[in-house]
Amino acid sequence: MSNSCICIACDVKSSRKIDKDFVSILIQCAKDMNTDYQSDLLIPFDVRNGDELIGVVRDFSKGYAITRRLKDVLAEKEIFLYIGVGLGQLESTNATIHTMNGSAVINALEARDRFLKKNHTEARAWLVDEKRSNTFFYSKEYPYQALNALNYSIEDKIQHRSGKQQEVVRMVNEQPNLTYEQIGIKMGYKSPKSTVSYLLRRADHHTVQALNDSLIELLEELQNWFNKEGS
Repeated sequence: MSNSCICIACDVKSSRKIDKDFVSILIQCAKDMNTDYQSDLLIPFDVRNGDELIGVVRDFSKGYAITRRLKDVLAEKEIFLYIGVGLGQLESTNATIHTMNGSAVINALEARDRFLKKNHTEARAWLVDEKRSNTFFYSKEYPYQALNALNYSIEDKIQHRSGKQQEVVRMVNEQPNLTYEQIGIKMGYKSPKSTVSYLLRRADHHTVQALNDSLIELLEELQNWFNKEGS
């Protein structure tokens, strides 16, 4: 059996109510993910049954980053997902999403179909409305709810940001070499440094960063445990 991996199993929310051709959007999204994360994928993303998008990622922390990317990309198209994230093993990399097996796959499908879609008591605290994507991490081998708590806290804080707060955070993330003063000037603020600092504080920028770092650290440690157990 191979080392640990993370399976991401997405299902479009209320797919029967969506008028647009979301299947072609999912196909394009899969192609983009497979191009951008080629070296990270054990099994490339593909569309199954018309409204599912599934793939397997080598590293736990990279898998988390990909779930964030999937949500953002498809939200721009007003497509929202149930995302089951399974931590575990893959029986063989010589497979497709239609033939693959292993605990990572089983856990991802269970996270999506049993916990999220069936409103399981363990997932209920992390559920959001139909106009947002839901993510649930699951593993039968190790505790997983801390991952869901951290992920929900990050998403909840991001969701409540204003347009100006989102723009400032985007500028800070994309141009980390610039000072707050320089960013504020580029954005046209009369008091550039203090305005940027205020907006970042209201956006909980540093808190979100700390939560995100904690989630990544926990995922990396979990993967170390999986690999030690599997060796």
